[in-house]
Amino acid sequence: MRDEVCRIARRSYGYGVVEGCGETVVLVHGWGLSHHSYRAAAEAIAAKGFRVVVPDLPGFGISSELPLFPASLPAYAQAMRRFLEGCDDVAGEPVHLVGHSFGGAVAAQLAHDAPELVRTLTLVSSVAGVTWERGEQGERLLAERPLWDWGLHLAREFPTTKRFPVAAMGVLRDLSHNLVWHFPNMSVVAAIILRSDLREELARVREGGVPAAVIWAADDRVITRACFDDQCEALGIDGRVVQGGHGWPLTEPDSFAATVGDIIRGVQTPAERAEAS
Repeated sequence: MRDEVCRIARRSYGYGVVEGCGETVVLVHGWGLSHHSYRAAAEAIAAKGFRVVVPDLPGFGISSELPLFPASLPAYAQAMRRFLEGCDDVAGEPVHLVGHSFGGAVAAQLAHDAPELVRTLTLVSSVAGVTWERGEQGERLLAERPLWDWGLHLAREFPTTKRFPVAAMGVLRDLSHNLVWHFPNMSVVAAIILRSDLREELARVREGGVPAAVIWAADDRVITRACFDDQCEALGIDGRVVQGGHGWPLTEPDSFAATVGDIIRGVQTPAERAEAS
C-alpha cells in the first residue's frame, strides 16, 4: 500500500492506495482506526482485480478534524464527498464504496447525499440501523446501549481469532495514535454512533437505484443481528451472513476480499436487471 496525503480546501486527508488494473474500490474504516489497519484487506481486494483507496476519515489517522460541534454523519459524508471529488487518486468516475463499522454509516450517508459518486454500496458489520436487541420483550434501541457494553465486546473481539497478532498490531497502533491526537473527536464520534439511524436514508438509496449489499459476521457482538436486519429491511434486500466477528475484514482479509469482490461483480442496477430479463 502506498501512503499519501492530499490537501483539499485547506483540509488534509491521509489515505492509502493499492494500485490495480480494475475499477476503484473506496474502503472506509471503522471507529478508532485509519487506513493502516486495512492494509491487508486492501491488498487482498486489489488482488481480485480492483484498485483500492482507503481514506482516513476526518479526525482519524492523519486527516484533519472536522469542527467538533456540531459534528454529524452528514458532515462526515460531505468531507468524504470532497475527498472523492478532489483527490487525484480517486476523482473521475463513481466508485465501489465499502464501509466497515462506523465507516459503513458514513458510506451509507454518502450514498444518500451524493449517489452520483457511488457505483455500488457495500455495508460490512455497519453502524446504520437503530435496533440494539429484538426479542419477546420488544426492542431496545442503540441509544439505550451503554458505552461499556460496546467496549466489552470490542475488547473480546481479537483474542479469539487466529490472525490476532497481525491484526492487533495495526489496530493498537491506530487506536493509540487516535487516542493521543484525536481523543475529543473519538468521543464525539462515539456519540454519533449511538444515534445513527439511517433507515430512511437507506430506503432512499434503494429508491435511487444504487446497488447495495449488507454483510454481517455471525459472531459479531459489536454490531448486533437486529441492527443488520434493520439495514436489510430498509434496503429491501437479503443480507449476507459470513463466519467471523466484528473485525472480520482485518482478521480474515482474504475471505473478506473474496466476498466483497463477488458482491461487487454480482450487483446490478435496476436498468441492468431490466435489460438482463
